[in-house]
Amino acid sequence: MGPTCVPAVIALGSKPNFYGIPGVEEYAFTLKSLEQGVALRTHILTCFERAAGETDPVLRQRWLTFTIVGGGPTGVEFAGALMELIRGSLDRDFPDLDFKEVQVLLLEALDHLLDGMPKTLSDYAKTRLEKMGVAVHLQAPLIKITPHEVHLKDGSTIASGTVIWTAGVHGSIPGAQWGLATNRRNQVEVLPTLQTPSYPEVYVVGDLAGIQQAGRPLPMVAQVGIQTGTAAGHNILRQLAGQSLSPFHYQDKGTLDVIGRNAAAAYIWGR
Repeated sequence: MGPTCVPAVIALGSKPNFYGIPGVEEYAFTLKSLEQGVALRTHILTCFERAAGETDPVLRQRWLTFTIVGGGPTGVEFAGALMELIRGSLDRDFPDLDFKEVQVLLLEALDHLLDGMPKTLSDYAKTRLEKMGVAVHLQAPLIKITPHEVHLKDGSTIASGTVIWTAGVHGSIPGAQWGLATNRRNQVEVLPTLQTPSYPEVYVVGDLAGIQQAGRPLPMVAQVGIQTGTAAGHNILRQLAGQSLSPFHYQDKGTLDVIGRNAAAAYIWGR
């Protein structure tokens, strides 16, 4: 690119990271788009419809077992929302089903939920989910998913007709093909001004930008996307005007994770 090139912004976001675990991409649901959310909701309703007409108790239990992989914000929020859907609506829609057979499992490889939040909030989230009926399993990494089972590292298996993957994301870009340096999260390495080192006319924002601050990578959350987008826009205007560019500084406004109705874990300005 030459000096007369028009500035450009790359904002391709992120996509699920399956960490090379067999079967996850083929058999697990993800929640990165509205279409995926609608497909999952339809599947959940189908599971209850099939369970209502199933006479084999083993198959019925499999239809009514929902396994969520990943105890981060998305996993915690979805587990709470699913339990509210089940207890607040579906139990009335399927009066002939024994809802004691319904299982919602949340699997987390670490020894705590909501990594990055204080322990008190992690413990609160676990307690709140368990009161809602979610079975939380910590230190439970999986090694394989098949069409009807989840295989854990400790050798145990879970018969489940539904697996929802919320355990991680990485940058959505073929970095090697585009000639852009990427980090281990497949994010594009950028300068403090959000420009790529090789192409100063190209800016990268949001989940795709590999930004370090205070020696740590920034989280792949909406606030980072909003703030980097604004900063890149300002720098583009300055670049076009021949002015010096400003380095990006992330202002952490806190984290809020909704667990269910009238319940959430909030960590805002150190409180």
